[in-house]
Amino acid sequence: MRIAILVCTSNQPGAMVQTLTSIAGLAIPASSSCTFTIVNNSPKRITPGDFEIHVKTLPTKVVNEPSPGLSIARNTGISSVEADYVIFTDDDVTVPSNWVATYEAAFRRYPDAVFFGSDIAPVFLETDGSWAQAFSTAAGSCFARFQVGPRDRKIDATTRSALYPFGANMAFRVDALRQFRFDENLGRQPDGLVLSGEETRLIADMIAAGHVGYLISDNPVHHRITPTRQTLEYVARYYYGQGWQQASNVRKSGKWTGLPDKVLSPVAACLFRWARTVAGVLPTKTLRVWFERQHGHFSGRTAALRNGPLI
Repeated sequence: MRIAILVCTSNQPGAMVQTLTSIAGLAIPASSSCTFTIVNNSPKRITPGDFEIHVKTLPTKVVNEPSPGLSIARNTGISSVEADYVIFTDDDVTVPSNWVATYEAAFRRYPDAVFFGSDIAPVFLETDGSWAQAFSTAAGSCFARFQVGPRDRKIDATTRSALYPFGANMAFRVDALRQFRFDENLGRQPDGLVLSGEETRLIADMIAAGHVGYLISDNPVHHRITPTRQTLEYVARYYYGQGWQQASNVRKSGKWTGLPDKVLSPVAACLFRWARTVAGVLPTKTLRVWFERQHGHFSGRTAALRNGPLI
């Protein structure tokens, strides 16, 4: 079985040293071959030589994609992969040594599946435990927190989209990715707007075509959260993008009636703006994060319905 690991990055090589070190320490099953592809999503070109000091155990290829956008970078990387399965992670993730071996076993166990995913555990760097707990509890999706549970789980047309896997720890059959592409209008935008859901859209399209996937238990990765993202402003902007995207999708569909959302979203945004001000003097950090999340979400919905600017 041919397996490829794919990481997209827009940073310099030094920014992903821990990720590279963990990938270099992977135990690859003798029954499979494994390659490593890095997609450089920045104007400055890099070469495999920039990574040789960190990755010595896997054949490594670098693909330069200067057009900004995570979905663009992923689609470019997929087109360069020669494998049966591709495993995705991010440049701020640490993977366990048995990561590929566990996925390979799942690929063989579920040959009918075209996508897979597993646990993602946020690791909040340089912060006290109370704020880490608050961010993880009240805004887990903002930091890609994902929990599968004690057993593998089938994902099909009966599964709610909240259980679709995330980009930091997911895998696909390559022949399926030749037919379905990541939506390049979604994902992190050059202007800073975070339109998440590119993985969800892709998996939804696969399921609509009759495909299934599996969540694999006990194959976690650790997602390193830097202090610059451990802020209430970051939480608000992330959920602003989610609210903006959801309202835009509804507005374009036949289900949108207009008046309820146009009236209720601004009211909710105003209420949560007031609530987050009050929460600022309270000792409950989880509540402060939750109010910030709701304010961002409803502000995003309001802006999308009014075609307004970013917060």
